[in-house]
Amino acid sequence: MQILFFCTAHNSLSQRLYVALSKSHTITIEYALSDDVMIEAAKLAKPHLIICPFLTARVPKEIYENYLTLIVHPGPPGDAGPSALDWVLMGDDGTEADPDTLLEKGSWGESGRPYWGVTVLQAVEEFDAGPVWAFEQFPLQIDSPAVTKSSLYRGPVTRAALTATLAAIERIQTASVQAASPYTPPPSPGFEKFAPHHVTPLLRANPTYRDASVTLQKAFLGGVTRHRPLLKAAQRDFNIQSHTAREISRRIRSSDSQPGCLTNLFGPGLYVYGGNIEEGNDLTTHTHPGKVVACRDDAVCVATCDKKAIWITHIRRVKKKTDTMLWPKVPAVSGLRELGILDSDAITENRISRATIDWSRAPHGTQQDISVDFQTFANAKRVAFLYFNFYNGAMSTDQCSRMIDALDFIASTHVVERPLSALVLMGGDGYFSNGIALNIIEAAADPALESWLNINRIDDVVHYLLHDFPSRNILTVAGIRGNCAAGGVAMAAACDIVLAGSEVVLNPAYRAIGLHGSEYHSLSYTGRCGSAGATKLLRDMTPLSPAEARRMGLVDHTIPGNGALLETRMRNLVKSMVSSDKKLAPGSWKCNVNVTPAGLASARAEELGQMSKDFWSARSSRYHLRRRDFVRKVKAVKTPLRFATHRRGLGELDEEEANDFDDVTVYERKARAVLLADQLKEYVESMATKAPRRDTSAGKVKALRRQKSCVEIVRKPEVTQDLTPVYSCYYEVTGTLGFS
Repeated sequence: MQILFFCTAHNSLSQRLYVALSKSHTITIEYALSDDVMIEAAKLAKPHLIICPFLTARVPKEIYENYLTLIVHPGPPGDAGPSALDWVLMGDDGTEADPDTLLEKGSWGESGRPYWGVTVLQAVEEFDAGPVWAFEQFPLQIDSPAVTKSSLYRGPVTRAALTATLAAIERIQTASVQAASPYTPPPSPGFEKFAPHHVTPLLRANPTYRDASVTLQKAFLGGVTRHRPLLKAAQRDFNIQSHTAREISRRIRSSDSQPGCLTNLFGPGLYVYGGNIEEGNDLTTHTHPGKVVACRDDAVCVATCDKKAIWITHIRRVKKKTDTMLWPKVPAVSGLRELGILDSDAITENRISRATIDWSRAPHGTQQDISVDFQTFANAKRVAFLYFNFYNGAMSTDQCSRMIDALDFIASTHVVERPLSALVLMGGDGYFSNGIALNIIEAAADPALESWLNINRIDDVVHYLLHDFPSRNILTVAGIRGNCAAGGVAMAAACDIVLAGSEVVLNPAYRAIGLHGSEYHSLSYTGRCGSAGATKLLRDMTPLSPAEARRMGLVDHTIPGNGALLETRMRNLVKSMVSSDKKLAPGSWKCNVNVTPAGLASARAEELGQMSKDFWSARSSRYHLRRRDFVRKVKAVKTPLRFATHRRGLGELDEEEANDFDDVTVYERKARAVLLADQLKEYVESMATKAPRRDTSAGKVKALRRQKSCVEIVRKPEVTQDLTPVYSCYYEVTGTLGFS
C-alpha cells in the first residue's frame, strides 16, 4: 500500500515503524506543521492509508473523512489524553477517577499498573475515541530504576506499537476484501484479491479488537482506564522535605526526556532529570533533606526525607518570556555551578570516586554510567564487557575521557598469565551511542571549541579500538543493543565484529546535523561497505534496519530479541567466538583499507580537517544552526524531501543532499553577499539622513531608489523562522510551583 505518516517529529517510534513497514509498503512522511500542510500532503501523496505514529495535534476532519487514518496511542483502549505515559509512571492506576483530586491528594498507586498497552485506533472527531483496530499490552514495573518515560517509549511501547500496527494493517486488508466481496469467505493474510483502493474510512473494525490484545488475546490487564489531561511540568513538582525518594524518582522519571520535572529544589525553578535512588547507606546518614551529599560523573545526589537520596543527572533552565528558545539540557554539576548554586568548594567537598574501584557494576542502586564485567570462558579465554549508559546516547568530552580510563584499566589486565581475548562494547539498553554531546556543546561558552575537543576525544576512544587493543591481539566487538546514530555507528563499525539487535534503528549519517563526521568512518565505512556503500551510508540520511546494514556489510551479525534476552544471546555468541579452537582473526574489512598507524593518522587528519571547517569556516553555519534547532527543539519549517517523497519533484534535493552543501566557497559567497548588503544598507541609511530635506528632485529620488534596489538584489528578505519549541505545551509555566 501507499502509506502516509503524519508526525510531530520523526522520532524513534516512527523510525522503527518506517523501517519495518518499508519492507512491504511505500512510506512517505509529512511533519504535522499545520492543518493546511497535512491536507495538502494527503492530496499530493494520495495514500491508501494514513498512520500517525507520533502526533500531538488533531487530524483535520477533511483528512479522516476521506482517508482511513490510524492513530498510534501509547495507552490501552479507553485511555485518552496527551500524557498517557506520564500519568502511568507517576503511579496512576486508574482507581481515582478525577485527575485534579489525584494530583491534589497524591493518592498514587502503591505499585502502579502491572500492565500497559498501545492502541491503534481510527481517527474521528473526538480525541482518542475512534474504533480500535488493534491493541497490544505488556507488563510494567514503574519503580524499576531503568524505566523512564523515554526508555519505556523506545522499548516496550515501540515494540507494542509495531505489533499492533502490523495487526491493524492486516485486519484492514481483510476487511477491505470482505467489503468488496461480502459473500465470499474471509481471505487469508496476503490474499491476492486485496485491492488497496478498497481501503476507506467506511470500513468497520470488529468490536472484539478492543477487547483482546494481539499477542495474549486478553482484555487489558492493567485496571480501569481513564481520560487524563495534559500533565504539565510544574504538576510533577515535589517537596524534598516530605516526599520519599521513591515518590520523587517517579516524578522525575515520568518527565524524561520531555519536559523534565519542574522543581524549586535548588532555589530557582529548574527542570531536573535522572531520578535514580541511591541505595548505599554511606551517603545518607546524618544529613537533612535537600542537602547535596555527593557529586559523581557530573551528577548530584540530594538527600531525601526517608534517609535515602536521589541522583539528579541533568538540568534545564526555565524558558522565560524574554527567552527566544529553550535552554540546552546540561549535566547537573556544571549547570548548577554556572548558575552559582554550587560553588567549586561544595563540588570538591562532595565529589566521590566512581561506584567501584575495579569498574565492576555496583551491588546497589547508584549513579554509574560506565561499568566493566569480566567473564572467563572455556580454554581460559577472558572477555571484558564494557557498558556505557550515557544519557540519550551522547558522549561528552568528559565521558569520553572516563571511557578511556576504563579502557586503560581493561588493557592493564591483559598480562601473560591471564591474557584478554576480546573487548566487547555493550553501550546501554536504550542507546548504544549517538556520538558527540550536542546539548553540552550548545551550552558551552565557545561551542566551536567544545565541538573540537569533543570530536577529538571520541576519536581517541575509537583509536583504542583500531590500534591499542588490536596491537595486543585483543579482538574488538560492538554489541549494539539500543538505537545508534552518527559517530556512535562509526565507533561500532571500527570494531572487528559488529553485533546488532534486530530491533534497533541505525542512523549512520552526519549530514543532517551539518557535519562531515570523524571517528575514522572514512576507514570503517569504506572497509566494510566499499566506496559506494560508504557514500550511501553518509548521504541517504534515512533510518537503517540492522538487516539492511548487514546486507551492506556494516553489521556482521543480527540477533533477535531485546533487553536481558538480547544481552544473553550476545554474550553467548561472543563465547562461541572466543571458545573456538580457531585463532581469533581481526575484522576482515581491515584488509580493504590502511589501518596501520600511518593510515590511521592520515584518515584522522583528513576527517578533522573537514570537521574544522564545520566548526570555524564559513561552512560552519550549517552545523551551528542545525545543532541549535535540534538542541532547543525548534519546530521544523518543512519536512525534508528525503522523508516527504510525495513532495519531491524531478531532480529536487534537500539542501543536505546537494553536492554544494560541502563547498566552503558557496558559504563564503553567501557571507560576502550578506556583508555587502549590510554595508549598502548602512550607506543608504546614512545618505538618507544626510540628504537635505528641501532636495526632492527627481534625480535624487531615483538615486536613492537605485541604492535600495541594490540592497534588495544582493540580500533578499529572509523568512523569519519560528523559534517556538515543538513541545511548547509542556513548557508553558504560569503561577508558582505547587506541591502534592
